[in-house]
Amino acid sequence: MGFEFSEMKLMKQNLIELNKMSHVIHLKVAKRVAQLAIRKVKKMTPIDTGDLRNNWKYHIVKKGDTYTILIYNQLNYASWIENGHRIVIAGKTVGWVEGKFMLKLTKDEMDRIAPNMWKIEVEKEMRRIFGS
Repeated sequence: MGFEFSEMKLMKQNLIELNKMSHVIHLKVAKRVAQLAIRKVKKMTPIDTGDLRNNWKYHIVKKGDTYTILIYNQLNYASWIENGHRIVIAGKTVGWVEGKFMLKLTKDEMDRIAPNMWKIEVEKEMRRIFGS
């Protein structure tokens, strides 16, 4: 069983191209996951005036080879809706409102589906580069 040296050169060139494309692949998947997460968290956000629902944002941070998706809401009461809060009347706590956990539930779902989204995109790029 033998091989042609030209095949090894082609394989090397393909691996170099795949390495160069890895940044593009990771960023593309991170954006897709972030946009999907925003849609999901907005659906789970309760509506009163719509301000809370409309203020969900994302930011993608690259540190080394790691991409982190930050999903946030700048409204000061967003954490109260997320985690729950006390009901205070005349300085006395009279009850508790359970949290909606819209961000936590969205994060859990994204943690579950993101690896498969990444895998599909890498395989698609590998088929493009290596053929088949």
